[in-house]
This record gives sequence, structure tokens and C-alpha cells, in this order.
Amino acid sequence: MWPWEHVLFAYVCYSTYVHGRYRSRPGDAPTVALAFGAVLPDLIDKPLAWEFNVFTTGYAAAHSVFLGVPAAIAVYALAERRRAGAVGGAFLTGYVLHLVGDVVPASLSHGRLALSPVLWPIADRMPRPDRGSFVDGVSGLLTEYVARLLTLELSAVIALQLGSVVFGVTLWLVDGRPGLSLVTGPIRRVIRRVRAG
Repeated sequence: MWPWEHVLFAYVCYSTYVHGRYRSRPGDAPTVALAFGAVLPDLIDKPLAWEFNVFTTGYAAAHSVFLGVPAAIAVYALAERRRAGAVGGAFLTGYVLHLVGDVVPASLSHGRLALSPVLWPIADRMPRPDRGSFVDGVSGLLTEYVARLLTLELSAVIALQLGSVVFGVTLWLVDGRPGLSLVTGPIRRVIRRVRAG
């Protein structure tokens, strides 16, 4: 999954839970924490593998149920102690759903349960081909993704990815775009200062 797909997949699951449990929409701060948790494993493992050659694959320590998940649980526990349990819980949810979002497409592609993306360091994954730098790796994968979309063949993986985007954006808009003001507010303030300046 691409970062936006991870975020929107997590948002669909989280928003559905919040609506069902609390009869309300997700809050701003938890939504931002959810989005950050949903992209964090890739923000750690992909550059370390592709740019710095620390790992042989972009599914390593941060994707690991042995290391990444306990670290995310520790972040939640720290947030809970600081009376920010909703934010910590949303972060943990996003983090765990990132891992689910990597396992489901791999499993659909292989026709069987494929847990290797989350079992570092014990999974016997073959190293991915050398994609050069981080920018080269992202560019190459994006090119492959767009080429697959242009074939107009709707595989189960593509359906999951596109469904996450369409349903996730729609649900986020219906929920009133939670989190947007927290992200855009500081940017608007900086622009105002620059213009006034």
C-alpha cells in the first residue's frame, strides 16, 4: 500500500469504530495521530533499507510484530499516562493497521496467508531488488503502480487499494475532515506572517 492508502485504510477502520462505539466522528488530534501511526513503519524502514542499506528490505524493524508493535504499545502507554489516551490509542491503531495493510495485499497476491512482511528478523524474505536511492525506489514503485492501474485489470489488491482511497476520502469528508485544521493551521499562520512581514 502507498502512504495515502495506509492512512485511508486506517481511517475507515478507526472512523467506523468511533461511530459505532461513541456515536461521534473522530477528533482532530486522534485523527492526526492515526495518520502518523499509519505511515510511520514505512518512514523508518524504507529509507533505512533503500537509502542507507541498514536492512535488506523495506519490511524490517518498524514493521516487526516483535519490535515495532511493542514500541507502538509503549507510545500508547506513555500517552495514557499523560492523559492523552485517545491520541495514543489512535496512533497505536494506525500503526497496527499499517501492518495489517501490508499483510492483506501480500496474502491476496500469494493466495495464502503471507506474514513475512511483519516477522522481521525471523522471516525468510528474499531481499528486494536494489532500487537505488530512496527517491529512485519510490519513483520505480510508483511507475509500476501506475502501469498496473492503466491496464484496467482490477485485481483483489488493486480493488483493496482503490476502495480504501475512495471510501476513506468519502468517509473523511462526511466526518467533517477531522485533523485538517491541525495540519493546515500552522501553515496558514506562517503564510500570514510572511505576507505581513
